[in-house]
Amino acid sequence: MSQHLPGMLGVSRVLRLCCLLLLISPQLSGQAGLDPRSMAMGGTGVAVANPATAAFFNPAVLSIEERRRFSLEFPIIGVRFSDPDDLFGQLDAYQDQGLAHALQKSIGDVNAIPSETNISIVIDDLGNLNAALADLGGRAIGAELLAGGSTGYSGQDSADQFRWQVYVLDGARLGGRISYRDGDYLSGFLAAVDQVDFDNLSNNTPAQLDGLASYLTYTVDGVTGEVIGVELLVPETQSSLDHITAIRKEIGVAISTRIGDLAVGVTPKFTRLELFDYSVSNETASEGGFNSDDYISNYEDFNIDVGIAQKLDNGWTVGLAARNLIAHEYAGHRLVLADESDPMSGVMTPTGNSLDLTPTVHLGAGRQEEWWTVAVDLDLIAQEGLLPQLPRDQFLSAGVEVDLAGWGQLRGGYRLNLDDSGRNVASAGIGVSPFGLHVDIAVAGNQNEFGGAVQLGFRF
Repeated sequence: MSQHLPGMLGVSRVLRLCCLLLLISPQLSGQAGLDPRSMAMGGTGVAVANPATAAFFNPAVLSIEERRRFSLEFPIIGVRFSDPDDLFGQLDAYQDQGLAHALQKSIGDVNAIPSETNISIVIDDLGNLNAALADLGGRAIGAELLAGGSTGYSGQDSADQFRWQVYVLDGARLGGRISYRDGDYLSGFLAAVDQVDFDNLSNNTPAQLDGLASYLTYTVDGVTGEVIGVELLVPETQSSLDHITAIRKEIGVAISTRIGDLAVGVTPKFTRLELFDYSVSNETASEGGFNSDDYISNYEDFNIDVGIAQKLDNGWTVGLAARNLIAHEYAGHRLVLADESDPMSGVMTPTGNSLDLTPTVHLGAGRQEEWWTVAVDLDLIAQEGLLPQLPRDQFLSAGVEVDLAGWGQLRGGYRLNLDDSGRNVASAGIGVSPFGLHVDIAVAGNQNEFGGAVQLGFRF
């Protein structure tokens, strides 16, 4: 009987593959808040970014801060993992229930001993499995990883007209979801078995059972024409894993100067992006049976960030930054073979999914004193998730930093997601900075999201 069950049991295989992909895939984020000072302060930086990382937030800040001349930052590493729907927890609970194996056993019992008593167990098992898989369907998960470095000159007095910073970033942004598409089939199965008399198989007619061919097979007596056997089937299911990873490498040069009291900055940058777009049904899912190159699209683009900042007479600084002013659409592709026996006959075909890179605008305000700093940032435009089920990002961030005589820093912050309050995140971090050397560490998280970052640098 087991040969009739790969479809339903394949759902479990998809879920295991989902976990495997989410754990092994490389990740990037161009999101600015993954350096440890910003992460610890809730993701702020538009008005009070350190000149060593100003290009990630607002290039104009290079002409606001005047306490450091040269900087070298390497490495800067940040990670963030988000499970907004508790997918891993729900998946563990699903697997612990053993619903697919229970269905396998109950169908085997019916096929061995047909009876209404045994079929009632199948009906219960189908209902339980359908409800559990429907609950998992649509749940999504996301992750980010950033690695980079920078070097620059921020100036030390008003005679330095131009300040600059060169940076490189490498990393990825990942999203995955489970798409459950078997509800109609399982509902049809439940309706079908209710029409069959398993206590007396001869009461069923071939014409009646022909209409249920998607769910069962039957045998008839060659002499009497009566139905003498009914065997339940589970055909191929349609559930799938949808997975997108945007792997991005970026190099840019931030340039800043002053026009009167207003600091202005611009960051031209070059980006190389690989889009991995993989959607697989449970029948073709294999934990080692696919070639990732068959699902990768490559792009190279130019883009630009701009920003302004001004230090007010009351001690506060305000800033406005616009990132990725040139919109780009990156379409996903997969290799489709014209001849399955000839791997060279493949053509990269659009999957229908795309990643849209659109301009974002960020407003910030902050105040820096000798021993403390406070900052508030607001994203004026929401950013869509990599997948429709992943929540959008639109943050209102606040943070504070206390400086310990230039030798160390204590930081804390909070980030509100205006589009999804369940993703609000608290953060904290420390810095150690003796003799121009500094090490910064930060953590951020909530019940279903965690982030961490570390940075080593020299400023002199």
